[in-house]
Amino acid sequence: MPASSRVLREEPGEQPGEVTSVEIRNEAGELIDGELDEGEYFLGAAPTPIRIGAPLPSKLASDSVPTLAPPIDGSMEMDGDYDPTLVPWNVDDITPMASDCESCSTGQCDSAGNCSSCGHHAGSPIDPRVEKIARILANPMDGFWARAEYMHFYLDGQNVPALVTTSPVGTARADAGILTTLGTQTLFGGREIIDGERSGGRFEIGHYFHGESGLGVSASYLFADEEDENFAADSSTFGILARPFVDVSPTGVGNNAELVAFPGELTGNINVLASTKFSAGDVLLRGMLICEPDRQLEGFVGYAYYQLDDRLTINDFKRVIGGGGGLAVGTTLDETDRFSVDNDFHGAALGVRSRTCFGGWSLASMLKLGLGVTTSSLNISGQTTSTVPLVGGGTDVATRNSGLLAQGTNSGNEDFDEFAIAPELELTLSHRMNRDWNVSVGYRLIYLSRVMRAGEQVDPLLNLSQLDPAGLTGFASPSRSAFYNDLTAQAITIGLIREF
Repeated sequence: MPASSRVLREEPGEQPGEVTSVEIRNEAGELIDGELDEGEYFLGAAPTPIRIGAPLPSKLASDSVPTLAPPIDGSMEMDGDYDPTLVPWNVDDITPMASDCESCSTGQCDSAGNCSSCGHHAGSPIDPRVEKIARILANPMDGFWARAEYMHFYLDGQNVPALVTTSPVGTARADAGILTTLGTQTLFGGREIIDGERSGGRFEIGHYFHGESGLGVSASYLFADEEDENFAADSSTFGILARPFVDVSPTGVGNNAELVAFPGELTGNINVLASTKFSAGDVLLRGMLICEPDRQLEGFVGYAYYQLDDRLTINDFKRVIGGGGGLAVGTTLDETDRFSVDNDFHGAALGVRSRTCFGGWSLASMLKLGLGVTTSSLNISGQTTSTVPLVGGGTDVATRNSGLLAQGTNSGNEDFDEFAIAPELELTLSHRMNRDWNVSVGYRLIYLSRVMRAGEQVDPLLNLSQLDPAGLTGFASPSRSAFYNDLTAQAITIGLIREF
C-alpha cells in the first residue's frame, strides 16, 4: 500500500456536485495537507481526469443535499505510488449529466443523446414528431381493447289484467265471460307476461392513452332480443269467448264482459300480441387509480342510457249469426286496442372497476351508478270498424277511433318525466389464453327505478256512456294515468376480450 492516497472528502453533495478539494492521508490514516495539481488524475480515474472545479459525475455525488466547500485555488503534489485498489468507483459506471434536448427543448437527453420527452435519438436525421406519427401508423390499435359477450337474460315482465275469458257452454248469455261468474276461466291476462328468458349481447371498445396520465375512454352497447308473447283463440275451439271489464257507467252493473263468440249468436276470434325490447349503452372517461402487476383499480365518469319499449295489442273480430244481441244478422265488428310505452333513461354515470390477477386468471368487479331522468312516452289508441248489411243489398261501413279498453277518455300520446336511479353490478372471471386474447364468464345485474309498462296502463274500468250520442255522463273512465314500476334485468355472460 502506498504511503499516501488521495480520497474524496465525503461532504453532503448535490447531484451532480463539483470537485472542490481532496484529502491526502498517510499510511497511518493521518491527514496531510496538500493541493491537487491542475490536470492531475484523481485516484486513478484515467482516462477521465477529475479536476478542481470540474463537475462531479452523478455516481460519485452524495445522495444527500449538499453544502459544497468553496473551490480551492492552487495545486497539490501526489506523494507515493498509484494503487488501483484504492479507486472508489469504476470509470465505466460513470453516468454523465443529462442535458437539455435541442429538438423539443422540454425534455433532457442522456449520454447517448436520447430524449426522454420527445423520443429524439442522437444522430437521427428524422424529426421526432415524424417518428411519433410513424409509430402510430405502424400500430394504430396500440392501447385499444375490444370485448364481445353473449348474454342470457332474465328480464322482469309486465302485469296485465284479465283480457280474455271463457265460460262453459250452456252458461247464460248475461253471465258468460264475467270474472265473478262461477265457471269463468281466464285464458289470457291476470298475471305477469313476457317474463321468460331471452338471449342478448354486449359490445365494448376502449382505449388507454399513452404516457403516465392513466386516462382512457370506452363505449359499450348492450341489448336483449325482442321477446313476444302471443295468444289466439276462436269460436271453433271455445264456444264462448269474451273480453271482461268493469262497467262504471251511471247505470252500470259492475263486472261485465263483451262477447266475441257465443253459441247460436256470435262466431269470432281474438288475438293478443305483447312484446318487450331492452337495450343500454354508455360512454365513459376512465382513470387508473392503482396499476400493479397483480391488481388494478380504476374510476370512471360519463353518460349512461337505458331503453325499455313495451307493446300490447288486443284485436277481436266477430260476426252476428243470430238475432239475440240486437244486431242484424251478418253484421261484423273488427275491434282493436293498442297500448305502447317507450322508456328512455338519460343520465350521468360514475363508478369503479377492480381486477385482481392470480396466474393466468383474473377476477374483475364493476359497480356503476346512473343518475338521471326517465322519459316515458305513452300512446293509447283504439279503432272499431262495423259492417252492417243493408236491406236490398250492399253494406254500411263505419269506423270510430275507439276500441273496448281504449276510449276517448284515455286515448292519445303523452310524455312523463321522472327522476330515476340506475345501479349496475358486474362480476367477471377471465382466463388469459395468450398474449392478446382472454375468455370470460360472468354475471350482470341492472336495475332501473322508474319505468312504465304497457300492460299496466290498461284500465279495465269503463264508462260506456261516452259511446252514447248524448256523450259522457259520470266520471271519465278509462283514465290515462301514469302507473310506474321498476325493472330488474339479470344476465349470465360468456365473452371474449381482445387486447391490442
